[in-house]
Amino acid sequence: MPKIMINPDLCNKCYTCVQICPAGIFIQKDKDSIPKVLGSIAEDFCISCGHCAAICPKQAIIHESFPEGSINPVCQELNLSAEQVLEMIRTMRSIREFRDKPIEKETIERIIDGAHFAPSSTNSQSTEFVVVSNKAVLKKIVELTSLFLTKTAKQLRNPVIMALFRLVARNNAEDALSILPKIDRYVDAFKNGEDNILYNAPLLLVFHGKKSIPLSDVNANLALHNASLVSRGLGLGSFYAGFVVEASHRDSKIPSILSIPKNNRIYGALVLGYPKFTYKNWIERRPPKVEWI
Repeated sequence: MPKIMINPDLCNKCYTCVQICPAGIFIQKDKDSIPKVLGSIAEDFCISCGHCAAICPKQAIIHESFPEGSINPVCQELNLSAEQVLEMIRTMRSIREFRDKPIEKETIERIIDGAHFAPSSTNSQSTEFVVVSNKAVLKKIVELTSLFLTKTAKQLRNPVIMALFRLVARNNAEDALSILPKIDRYVDAFKNGEDNILYNAPLLLVFHGKKSIPLSDVNANLALHNASLVSRGLGLGSFYAGFVVEASHRDSKIPSILSIPKNNRIYGALVLGYPKFTYKNWIERRPPKVEWI
């Protein structure tokens, strides 16, 4: 586990590192003393979250996980107001009409950088990424996903399978049947040579992680959300490719062509491209269901 020290020449004894450490590895006997690191606890419980290094006003924390150059001052001028954040969120839409324009590598790297800064359980930073821009691979993903939907439609129409499904999970069975017309539409589009899976987008960003890491799926989807926000700020449009994710869980060919390790699982997929149209309005949502306790 990481070695942690406090530079006594820089420390101003502000006590904040003691207060914010989620692992409780710092102690301070009194307000005039320099905090100390509980070595045994640090070895067992420090998750290298960086709270201590980020909060220290004097950069007195010396943490093995954060070498010189990895701690950067916050630029307060770039922070958004609540209204700016809300306006960005309200005006985001799922974009499925893209210009025939590739996304620059530098732009993709900025999106992944934003995704990588998403929170993760115990700071595991478990999410890994696959950038798919090869047109042949994108076409194959569309084909495999469409075949998965074709098989799903057949299963939903099989009375024996549905009878068993209803016995095990009736509500899930009814939900599945309710989207059958939608699945049929996707299948028909594929048969007619249309791409209603990726919509001829230039790029698919896949989020995956080790199955053994707790909340790896949640970590990946938090990263995906970050990626969608950054892509919006970069002038890109996106939508969540849920059918691709579901198909990857049922067909090992999709993880295989993406070189996903066998111990990993695909948890999210974001379709990206430069939008063909610009929306001029945002639409109010239904009132949220909220219970105050």
